[in-house]
Amino acid sequence: MPAQRKQSPSSPATSRTSPGGSATAVSPAVAARIRQLAAQAEHRRAIAEFRACHDADQQARTNALLQEAIAALASLLGAERH
Repeated sequence: MPAQRKQSPSSPATSRTSPGGSATAVSPAVAARIRQLAAQAEHRRAIAEFRACHDADQQARTNALLQEAIAALASLLGAERH
């Protein structure tokens, strides 16, 4: 079995900059978990955006149907008066 390659400490997957500005080494497993959590957060954000757009579209369809129903009732009521 070949030996695992060590990633460079300056590799983006293995280094993070702390708020103080100094880079700290991160193990490959931690880097993988960070990527996984970032991907999950992006997925959740995409789902939330889709649901918001879907809900807005649904509300627009409901409003359009309601306006059509009001117009139909108004025309029926107007026809009864003449």
